[in-house]
Amino acid sequence: MWIEFVFQPTSLFSLKASDATNSASKSLLSPSPYSVKMALLNAICTFDSVKTAERYFTFIRDTEMQFSLPEFIVVNNCFIKIVKKDDHPKKPEDLFISTVAFREFVYFSGEIKIAVKIQENSTVEQIEFLKSNFCKINYFGKRASFFQFTKWTDEPIYELPIEYSRGIDDPLFKDNRHKIIMKVDDFSPDITFNSVNSYSNEKTKRLTKLIFYNLKIQKSGKSFTAYELDSV
Repeated sequence: MWIEFVFQPTSLFSLKASDATNSASKSLLSPSPYSVKMALLNAICTFDSVKTAERYFTFIRDTEMQFSLPEFIVVNNCFIKIVKKDDHPKKPEDLFISTVAFREFVYFSGEIKIAVKIQENSTVEQIEFLKSNFCKINYFGKRASFFQFTKWTDEPIYELPIEYSRGIDDPLFKDNRHKIIMKVDDFSPDITFNSVNSYSNEKTKRLTKLIFYNLKIQKSGKSFTAYELDSV
């Protein structure tokens, strides 16, 4: 079964792919499972403790997540000025230089929904812990990509609605709706808490997945692309 968490975007969203460069990065159209799980762990560490986050890490790591986007999405692209490290400074004090970078920012016309699959061996205590901490998340991806938690579903969902993302191995991938395929990251099955701990020297382990949304391009221009949900 799935539990649905609903968030209202309060700013533009931006989350580049993990393999994108700093100077040129397109944004994903939605949060990734990796970014949501990291935001959840951050909320637990902030409002509870690191020990609590470590205790529930395996439960969080093994959860499956899918996403539902609003009916209309607009992706704006632009060039912005950023500061990056200078690998060959002329002076010792000149550690950073100003440069131009390509960025995309996503506008959502409404709420986004995150469906979390609950495993059969999950306890009631784990489920309640998940609910009590999901509501403390206020951003996904970049820290300026703010979201406001609004609610979760009281009744469990046993079959996800058509607007939800799915893996490309899903039978619905072959229907006649328009599709947008997206590469997202998730936690690797063997990742440990130290691998995602900012104060640890261990490297993180990502699992790359291909998912799709039933979206079609409605209109596009030099600086934007508008998408619409294809629910027919």
